[in-house]
Amino acid sequence: MDAAVTSDRFSRRAKIIAYVVAWLIALIATNPTAHLFPVIYMFPMGLAHLVLPLGSALDGRVVLGGSYGIYIVHAVLFFRSRSKRLTYIWFAVLAVLLICNVGGCRAMIETY
Repeated sequence: MDAAVTSDRFSRRAKIIAYVVAWLIALIATNPTAHLFPVIYMFPMGLAHLVLPLGSALDGRVVLGGSYGIYIVHAVLFFRSRSKRLTYIWFAVLAVLLICNVGGCRAMIETY
């Protein structure tokens, strides 16, 4: 493979490390004391909390599934990105999603 071609891509390992570190930072920012660790599976609900109106009549499982779906689609797009430019763009999208998610989770923690 040409050196020019490989220099325009991030390695899979670098992408995985960046992705995991971003998620860990978001989880720690949401719950620094780790007292809510048993409900960590509900972390994506923070994004839904910001988007959906309070008292929405949607089933919680549907909302949780939709939240997971957003992150799964994003992960596929992030890990399949071929150029550094697209990888940076998808990582920026992840950062925005996680920042919104942390904000939503913090608001839910204070509410409940």
